[in-house]
Parts: sequence; C-alpha cells; structure tokens
Amino acid sequence: MQKLVQLLSCTFLFLLIAKKPLPAQDQNLTTDTIQTIVVTAQRQSEAATDSPASISYLTKKELEINETRSMAETLIGLPGVWMQKTNHGGGSPFVRGLTGNQTLLLLDGIRLNNSTYRYGPNQYFNTIDVLAIRQVEVLRGAGSVLYGSDALGGTVQVLTKDGHFSDGETTISGSVLGRWLSHEMERGGRAELAVSSSKIALIGGFSYRDFGDLQAGGDLGTETPSAYLERAGDLKLKAKIGSSSLLTLAYNGIFQSEVGRFDQVAQQGYQSWQFDPQNRQLAYARLEFNPHQRFFDQIKITAGYQNSLEGRQSQKANSPLLMHERDEVNTLFFIAEAHSVFNRKWTAVSGAEVYHDVVGSTKSIEDTANGGSTVQRGLYPDGATATNMAAFTSFTFAEQKWRLNFGTRFNLFDLQIEDELFGNTDIQPLALVGNASAMYHLSEGHALTAAVNTGFRAPNINDLSSFGRFDFGIEVPSPDLSPERSLTFELGYKVNSRQFQGNLTVYRMQLFDLIGRVAGTFNGSPIYDGEDVYQKANVDKAYVQGIETDGQIALSKSLTLTGHLNYTFGEDVSKSQPLRRIPPLNGRLAILFQNTKQFSGTLEYLFANKQDRLSSGDISDHRIPEGGTPAWSVVNFKMGFCNKYFRINGGLQNIFDVAYRMHGSGVDGLGRHVWLSILLPFNIK
Repeated sequence: MQKLVQLLSCTFLFLLIAKKPLPAQDQNLTTDTIQTIVVTAQRQSEAATDSPASISYLTKKELEINETRSMAETLIGLPGVWMQKTNHGGGSPFVRGLTGNQTLLLLDGIRLNNSTYRYGPNQYFNTIDVLAIRQVEVLRGAGSVLYGSDALGGTVQVLTKDGHFSDGETTISGSVLGRWLSHEMERGGRAELAVSSSKIALIGGFSYRDFGDLQAGGDLGTETPSAYLERAGDLKLKAKIGSSSLLTLAYNGIFQSEVGRFDQVAQQGYQSWQFDPQNRQLAYARLEFNPHQRFFDQIKITAGYQNSLEGRQSQKANSPLLMHERDEVNTLFFIAEAHSVFNRKWTAVSGAEVYHDVVGSTKSIEDTANGGSTVQRGLYPDGATATNMAAFTSFTFAEQKWRLNFGTRFNLFDLQIEDELFGNTDIQPLALVGNASAMYHLSEGHALTAAVNTGFRAPNINDLSSFGRFDFGIEVPSPDLSPERSLTFELGYKVNSRQFQGNLTVYRMQLFDLIGRVAGTFNGSPIYDGEDVYQKANVDKAYVQGIETDGQIALSKSLTLTGHLNYTFGEDVSKSQPLRRIPPLNGRLAILFQNTKQFSGTLEYLFANKQDRLSSGDISDHRIPEGGTPAWSVVNFKMGFCNKYFRINGGLQNIFDVAYRMHGSGVDGLGRHVWLSILLPFNIK
C-alpha cells in the first residue's frame, strides 16, 4: 500500500505541475532552451521531445558535472534504469526489469552484445571508458527493429567523443584530467589531444585508473577483494571527402586486470576469485555519403572488428586447485544503412547488417601443491561460430499534430558448434519483428504517445553450449532452443514548456518462450561434482508492467528541481511467482544550481524501497539478503567551477554514511566519501 501511495502521489504531482502555469512574475524562467538531440530511437538525429519513444539520456554537460567513477555508476539515478553491481569492476543496467543478454548495449551504433553474453547481470557495460564518452541514451522497451536481438527490455547506447572541424587554420588543443576519491578508492586521470582543421577532426586520449577496495557505508567497512586496475585508449579521426562525404576511423580499447569478486570470497567459500584480464577492443571505419536523392538522402557504411577477452581465476578455500578460464570472442561486422526523404512528410531508414563471432574458450586446473596442471573443455567449445544477418526498415510520417513511426526487421542466425564431449550443434533460428508508435500534439508543448513493439532474443553460444558452474549448480549444453519473444504496449504523456519538461509512461510487456533452467543430467546423473545439474529450455512465460515518470521544473533563473520515479512489477506466469531480480520502487529528487556558466551545484536524494517480493531464484541468490533487500536512501552533493584556464569538480557522496545495497548486487554502495577532479585545458596552436 505504501508503494502505491508513493507512486500515485508522484503521478498526481506530475500531472498537476504539467497543467498549472507558474506565477506571472516567473514566466521568464526556463529549464533549458536547447533541445537535446538523440539518435538511438530512429538511427538518426532528432530532438528527444519530438520522438514518441521513451528515452532517457545523459548529455555531455551532465556527464561533466556528475563525473562518475565508472560507466555502471554513471547510470545510477537515470530515469527508467536500475543499476546492479555484482562486483566493483562491473555493472549491469536493468531496463524495464530485464538485464544481461535481454538488454542490448551499443557503442557508436555498434553492438557490444556478442554470442557469449549470458542471462542475468554481467560486467560488460563497465568495459567502456567513462572518460571518453559524450552522451548516453536509453531507449526503453524498444530496439529490436532497428538493432536486432537482445533488445527485450530496451537499448542502451553510448556515444564516444567527437573531434571538431575548424573554420580556418589548423588548431591543436587538449587537456589533462586528474581524479581522486578518498579512502584510496580511485587515483587516475586522462590525457587528451585534439587536432582540428577545415577537413580533419582528430581526437584521442589515454586513461589510467587505479581503483582501491570499496569502502562501504555504515559499519560495513572495506570489501576485499574489489580493487582493480584500468587502462584505456581511444582515437577517432573524421575526414571530409569532397563536399558531401565523411570518413570516420575509430578505435577504443579498455584493459582491466585483477577485477575481484568480493561476493564469491565473502559468501561462496572462495579463497580468491577475479576477472583477469577483462578487456575489450573495437575498431571501425564508417563512410557517410550525402547524395540528397529521394531514396538515398544519406548512406552510411560501417565495417569493423571487435575483440572481447575475459579471463577468470578462482580457487576454493582450503583447496590447492586453482582454476584458469579464458574466453575470447572475435567479431567482424558490416552495416549498411540508407536514409530516405520521400517528401516533407515521409522519411525512412533502411539497412542490412552482418555480425560474425568466432569463440575461443580454454580451461585448465593448476594444482598449486605439486605444480601439475590439467587441461579441460572450456566454458564453450573452442572454435564455435555465430553469424547474425538482418535487414530492416523504419518509416516516419509527420502531418500537423501527428507523428507516426512503424518498421520491421527480418533476422537470420547461423550457429555452428563442434563439441566432442556433448555432440555437435548446428541451428538457424529466424525472427521477424515489427513496431508502431504515434505521437499526437494536444497543444503546444503537450503530447500523447502510444507504442506497440515486438522484440526477440535469439539463443546464443552461451545458451546452447555452456558447461560449467553458475550460482546454484552446474549447467550442461542445451542444443535445441528457439528465440525469446516480447510484446510491449505503452502509453505516454510528454510536456515541454519554458518552465517544465516531463514524461509519464505506463507500459506492459508480455514475454514468451523465455529460456530458463530446468533439471538435467550429465552422463545420466542429476549430480556432477557435488552440484545439481541444469540445462536450458524455452519453458517460461512472464510479464512486466510499470510506470515511469520524470520531470524538471524551473524554480528561478538559477534553480531547477528535477526528479523521477520508477515502479516495476514482474510475474513469472509459468511458475506463478515473481520474476527474478525485479527492481524495487525507486526514484531521485535533485536541486540544480547554476547562476553563471562558471558555477554549478547539485544536491540530490536517491531512494529505493525494500524489495521483498522475491522469486525462488532470488531467495537462493547469495547476493540478496534473507527476507529481501532493505530500503535505503542517500544524499549526495556535487559542485563545479570552470573558466578558460581550468575546470574543477568535486562532491561529498552518501553524506550520512548510509549502509545500503542496490537490489541484486554483490557489493554494497559506497560509504561517505569525497571526490575531486581537476581538468587543465591547453592550446598549442
């Protein structure tokens, strides 16, 4: 009942403010007269307020003010998103109750999700250098038509920094950034260099971060092991070719080592457990033509290579056996898309894409007592391949008060697995999805939205061929799986005026043919190595429904009040129990101060209610306390000052040193700490 009262109160306040104008003397106030441009909803630039889609975003300005420690912590407090952290060096975004391989991650329009992404929380979102990005966008409840498999809950896209072209002579500029967190939780920074001319825009940087063990709130103390090292580098070159073409060459890589799993050591009986290494590298070339023809107003061709390398080292307490596992995925990809402008009302984006994964997997067990070593089958069969081929199209129609979007995608997959232990697998699952959305402008600044989206997640190498330990058993391969599917309905209300901006969305997502674990056998036995044996099957049906609301209101020329509230309810219909890891009711309220372009400050309040509505999997999950995850609230303060000589940001986080844990996480929230960053820009020419 308390949750319902909170939710209804916030919704009522949203509607009241949206309809009620500010007093006459305050009519000159404004939240922000500059429209935020997003690209994820339609694979092309558009104002966020003009899209019928449900979008959350962080702009370059917001990223600079907040300047968080990692990508995972960047999304904490973003409307419609819940961040789970199994370990300090990881982080998995939940969008509408789903995460892992049921939420799609993109970097500059390129899929990060590969064929080994696993169900449930993973650490891969943290393999993006937070110091090298310029914008983050979250498309909630959609993405399968334009981006393909895994976008059941939604799509999270990270856009990296761009260089800028100059009007005349060549200029060389750069910056040096230093960052520090108290309790030795972070020391590091970034050096960046940019070259600009009328034809060339080059930007590159190198980051080094030394993260110490997490210091939790209250009397929880130091959580060891959770420290790790991170090095990252990136380079992006943009070159104008002729009068209407643009070539982009880009590389970014991140290299993390000794990334500890505190939960495994503290609760699961391990002497040591770490990811080492945890690396990702991406290189791509993108050519953009602008022929300005009716069917080919713009053409983009992207080709590239991505490498994901994950090493795992673990050793049980009082055991001489040290396990070394190593999984590597090499991905080649090609994307072609065309943007069409048929007339002033009709536009479209269409394209085709191919991703090809080659998986390498090894495992060895070292006997530290006598020095011997045994080689075994890896988590996946070495040499397994997965090919993802698709064609898509999406149309937009705008006429007076209406804006309509509709599209479709056809996807074909080819997975080939040669497995001496369990037999070979060769499957070609198919998927056909579509979506439709509409926006109707009631009056200036007020619009109603509606959308129907279908989504899918094709079975991948992880689903079909995993053989190894997970949280509560041993998993064996499952060679006969079909795609998971979703059907989402949503209604929304958007407000965009000089004093108030806000969004209210109500949604329901039906989930079909979900892949879940069922009891299995290994060599005819339900027990292997003292653990229960499981395998995967399309056995589950579920639904997720909820309300998302966010808004900001100008209190004065220098003060803005902003906040959001998320409510999510998930039910596993097949098992007649709650869906796993559903976030609790959570929200944020903040006051932003900025009296000039130099000074800024933020006082924010974050909270989450208790989550005691648990599935059987939640109850057996060591990361979730008995009886559920307790409610919590924290208060943070941030401030910044900048001029042409330097930029300084800092803050006091978790001011009251609250001990808390985000639901489903394996580490606790950071205790009271101070952070400080100083950026020194320079110009050489």
